[in-house]
Amino acid sequence: MDRREFSKYLGASVLATGAVGMARATEPPKAQSPAATSKSEKKQWAQAHLKGAENFLVPSFTPDFKNLDEEGIRHDVRQSIKHGFCGSYVSAISLGLDAYQNRFLEIARDEAKSKILMSFSNTSASVEAAIDSLVYAEKLGYSHVLLIFPKGLNPQTEDEAYAQFRKLIDATSLAIVLYAYDVPVLRRFHPSGIPVNVFDRLADHPRVVAVKMTQTLNAEMAYELCELLSNRLVFGPTNLDLVPMLARHYHNIQWSGQWNVESVQSPEKPYAVEYMDLVNRGRVDEALKVYWQMQPLIQLINDTQAPLLVKGGHPWAHMKYYQWAVGGNGGLLPLKVSDAVPLLDAKDRQKIRSTYLKCGITPVDRPEEEFIVGKAAYAKGVRLADLTSTPLYA
Repeated sequence: MDRREFSKYLGASVLATGAVGMARATEPPKAQSPAATSKSEKKQWAQAHLKGAENFLVPSFTPDFKNLDEEGIRHDVRQSIKHGFCGSYVSAISLGLDAYQNRFLEIARDEAKSKILMSFSNTSASVEAAIDSLVYAEKLGYSHVLLIFPKGLNPQTEDEAYAQFRKLIDATSLAIVLYAYDVPVLRRFHPSGIPVNVFDRLADHPRVVAVKMTQTLNAEMAYELCELLSNRLVFGPTNLDLVPMLARHYHNIQWSGQWNVESVQSPEKPYAVEYMDLVNRGRVDEALKVYWQMQPLIQLINDTQAPLLVKGGHPWAHMKYYQWAVGGNGGLLPLKVSDAVPLLDAKDRQKIRSTYLKCGITPVDRPEEEFIVGKAAYAKGVRLADLTSTPLYA
């Protein structure tokens, strides 16, 4: 399928345009040949296990914000299992809270045991620090890593960039997920900041198993990556709008991973999990019915998060509120408001709750104070007055 056909099928439905309608293909699918698919042990593992949805586990803190709330984190791991997620992505580094990363990894992995896959992202501070984080997570028994290109690197050629990626990959035996997002220093190799030719070479590595497609990836970039890599790697689109069309034409569109999936489902109404399962079984008409059940929630998280991603941020407090509203621990985070990290105010909290209700999900009927301090802490008697501050909350 060429770009013109692909664009015709997708129309204006992609997130980058702010629309969410999905066009249906009217021509028979042009199946891609699986002949080039590697049979390495790790790639087979990914095809068997990276299916469905993988959420983003956000840390919880004690009232003074100086330590992690272990029971709150354990509660969220158990909650992730209740949601039916295939895995849970654990990263304090993504929030800029590197100092808490190792302990966060330890607690989450200990609670998960063998009940759910656990992934993480390496630190981006330096190559040496990245390797240390990879070695540590492997020792704990993590299954896969979202590979982040370390800061400070400035490759001048694609060969140099490839060698830098390989240095990280070869430092561990973990399964590797490539991250398709804009890295400014890599724009010399592709306007998107995604080093497409480098990814093409890395895809042949026996432990490179998947690629996460960031939420703001447009149809053109989705097409380019799928044409090049989908016969070798499992694909994880975070933009659910793209999933049915990509799955119709490409192999391994079977997983949507490492994002705030709780924003579109609850354990009782696991829309995203059901949606991906139906797509994986080729029951697209049924999947579309599930899509439209959760579509207002998809629109809300897209509208909230997409503008922040291009600035390198996330709506962290909103993500914690989403999780709490469907049974998670909640709790505030020791972060400052910025252009890339917004305040969670009463209007946003009400919008989240009303949109859940619109989609048939009843959010928890608990005091707002429970969210502020965290469910586990609230059960122990901690109250708002015990907090030293209320960051990102109004």
